[in-house]
Amino acid sequence: MTDVVSFDPKSRCGKTAERWGNLLLPKGAAEVDTRFVFEGEGETTYRVSRVNAFPQDPGKRLYYYLRTCDNPNNS
Repeated sequence: MTDVVSFDPKSRCGKTAERWGNLLLPKGAAEVDTRFVFEGEGETTYRVSRVNAFPQDPGKRLYYYLRTCDNPNNS
């Protein structure tokens, strides 16, 4: 995916940090390699690197993301 989408910062879920975190979004809202920004938080871009099931709600997924620049863990 080459387009950059935006997500509400309120979709962050659980433990997050400056360079990585989790989003709780509906199933299909993103996929691995989806690039996105948080609405209203500038132009810092992140990339989804994993999509996990969310047992508490089968209609949602937990999307693990990494910042795309200045992140030694972004492989």
